[in-house]
Amino acid sequence: MRPSAPARLRLAALSCAMLVLLAGCKRASEADMRAALAEWVPLGDTLTFANKRGCAAGLFALRDARIASRMRVATSAREAAMILRGQGEVAIDDTRLSPDAAILALMEADRSAGMAMRMAGLEGRDCMDVQVEGAFAAALVDPRAVLLVGRDRRILALMDVDAGLLIAAMGAE
Repeated sequence: MRPSAPARLRLAALSCAMLVLLAGCKRASEADMRAALAEWVPLGDTLTFANKRGCAAGLFALRDARIASRMRVATSAREAAMILRGQGEVAIDDTRLSPDAAILALMEADRSAGMAMRMAGLEGRDCMDVQVEGAFAAALVDPRAVLLVGRDRRILALMDVDAGLLIAAMGAE
């Protein structure tokens, strides 16, 4: 027995709605991530990018290691916490701390902001391939690497100045 015309129409509408919902499940497109990161640093080529429900991660070449003038740079986690409260994004450039230690210090200064950034990194790992994960792990413990965070977009990025790379992770919204 064939479904009636109204039933076929409802089925087609439901199918279209499901496709729209499934397409919307991905965290962010490469273009979305590049647009957000390009506001912070001058990006070169995308070396690798992946996204799926709840995460996105990418590895990008840097044109240079300059931080955009609109991005405030903090030299301590306490200063970064104050900037995040007002602006929502900050770069932490403290050569006494690796980015991993800076995230922990940010958690001490502002638990919710620090946890959000830690979760962005942890959730973003689900989207990292071997190349991104290796670069992320290396930059995370390098005191010369700069930590860039965007609280509202839940982006955590590591600028590896020596390697000329920017590694970015986004967690669930």
